[in-house]
Amino acid sequence: MSDTRKHRGAHPEDRKLFAAGQLPVLRRAVGELSWLWTREYSMKGALKLVGDKYALTDRQRLAVSRAACSDQSRERRAGAAIQAKAVAGEGLIVDGFNLIITIEAVERRNLDALSRWMH
Repeated sequence: MSDTRKHRGAHPEDRKLFAAGQLPVLRRAVGELSWLWTREYSMKGALKLVGDKYALTDRQRLAVSRAACSDQSRERRAGAAIQAKAVAGEGLIVDGFNLIITIEAVERRNLDALSRWMH
């Protein structure tokens, strides 16, 4: 099915590509891609290897690549995270445009169910 959208939003195939039945395979792919990246395999080569192993579409590969990260990257992010109580009562500036894009991506693709960062 060709994509004729003129706006951002879900792709017509997303419901099928990211359905609940697909999540176990996508989670395994995220885990394996993260394992390879932790061992410093190239991003492109590792994604091709994992994507081919699980016969992922381009959209699924993109989602898996965005949900995966090396252990080193995960630890660095966790170390930089700020707890909500640390900024309670403080002014906070949020990049609303990027926040909207992130929320849309999570809703469209169930990235929160895949992401190593979220768990």
